[in-house]
Amino acid sequence: MRLLYIGAEAGTSLQRAAAFRRIGFDVLHLSPYAHLPPHWAPWLNRAGGPGIDRLVANGIGRRIGEQRFDFALVDCGDVVGPAALNIIRKVAPIVVNYNADNPYLNPSPERLRWSIFHRALPHYDLVVAVRRDGIEEMMARRGARQIDTIWQCADEVVHRPLSPTLEEKSRRSSEVAFIGTWMPGRGALMARLIERGVPLAIHGSGWKRAPEYRLLRPFIRSDHLEGFDYTRAIAEAKIALVLLNGQNADLHTTRSAEIPAIGTAMCAPRTPHHQQLYKEGEEAIFFDRADDCAGACKRLLADNGRRQAIADAGRRRTFANGTYNEVLARRIVDQVAEITRGGAR
Repeated sequence: MRLLYIGAEAGTSLQRAAAFRRIGFDVLHLSPYAHLPPHWAPWLNRAGGPGIDRLVANGIGRRIGEQRFDFALVDCGDVVGPAALNIIRKVAPIVVNYNADNPYLNPSPERLRWSIFHRALPHYDLVVAVRRDGIEEMMARRGARQIDTIWQCADEVVHRPLSPTLEEKSRRSSEVAFIGTWMPGRGALMARLIERGVPLAIHGSGWKRAPEYRLLRPFIRSDHLEGFDYTRAIAEAKIALVLLNGQNADLHTTRSAEIPAIGTAMCAPRTPHHQQLYKEGEEAIFFDRADDCAGACKRLLADNGRRQAIADAGRRRTFANGTYNEVLARRIVDQVAEITRGGAR
């Protein structure tokens, strides 16, 4: 079977495309961003990106040519509008959108970033989103027709336990790691953990913007990490932290699946989603405030046996939860088949 995959050729989008290949699809992966000028992101965020949809449509059309596909999947879709979907529809009878972000909030906290996506939303045959409170109603109000909601996923290949060499352990190992971008509020939490004596390692972009940067600077190990570099930073930590994006109304995130999949003990905010996914104190540890997080991490660092037991149980739970890309890919394929059968009837 042939899949037309429209999405970034990096990060989790690339991982999802690879998952479709692993389950047997012949995938043509095209990046919609390859057809845009260098400063397209501010253009989209501040002005709604007039003309971007047409540029993407023309670029994709040239790349597709006369090829035909069983279905198409648009990953994210922030620059894929009705014009681009018309081109895609000519070569694929079913078009699916998967978006791990939250473009359904009204008003959006991201200015005009999702303007093109909102115009295209009613034209998708299936729209897949991450579970959040009230997300189905928000999607329906935006015009989504057939809706599915899923847990965030890890990748079977990228997010797995690693066995670092002794040299890597000595160079990169850490006690408690956070891998992620700076956002308002995160600096204050990190600063409090440092004040409480938690041995932190911070990886990610944007941390120079934190008001607490002078305090945090000695603990910042690297900028943005992807792929196996990201996995190694988690694998070489004794505990890895999850922090949520409140602007997106997140109750769990990709790290909620990736950290346990990699085999590291996870410390995450105590939310209904995390409590559904993992048994507290057995498969993960949870916190409500920075001081809770600090205390939980220090207790776990002092108990190697319990920490390893939690890491092992958390990894087993990821398989029971099915929070992996190949599981997601098969779920989408099954729904596409159902839509196809309904159209035939």
